[in-house]
Amino acid sequence: MKLQFLETTYSVCQLPAKTTIPDWASTYMAVIRTDDELTIITATDTVPETVKAEHGFACFRVTGNLAFDVIGVIAAISRVLAESEIPILSVSTYNTDYFLIANANLDLARLSLHRAGYEILN
Repeated sequence: MKLQFLETTYSVCQLPAKTTIPDWASTYMAVIRTDDELTIITATDTVPETVKAEHGFACFRVTGNLAFDVIGVIAAISRVLAESEIPILSVSTYNTDYFLIANANLDLARLSLHRAGYEILN
């Protein structure tokens, strides 16, 4: 399986649930709204200092489109990273899966994924 490394550094931001998507988040990767909160994953350089956020995430994307009946993609990648004690945040879209990893763990994540047989593009 191939993973594409995305060059952007991301932040995971938390806002009140009823907040409209702010203009600064125009380059967002994901917006998730629940009855508790609005979470926005966006480029770190766009996030105001006043916003509650965790900063400095790298991201890998599973290349290609995954069929809905494909089983275990997130589990397999998560297992590899968990064995190296690397926490992740996974996000799924209609087509594929994304894995956010703290920049501090990026080199170890690349090495662990490579050793497990994943090809990393970029």
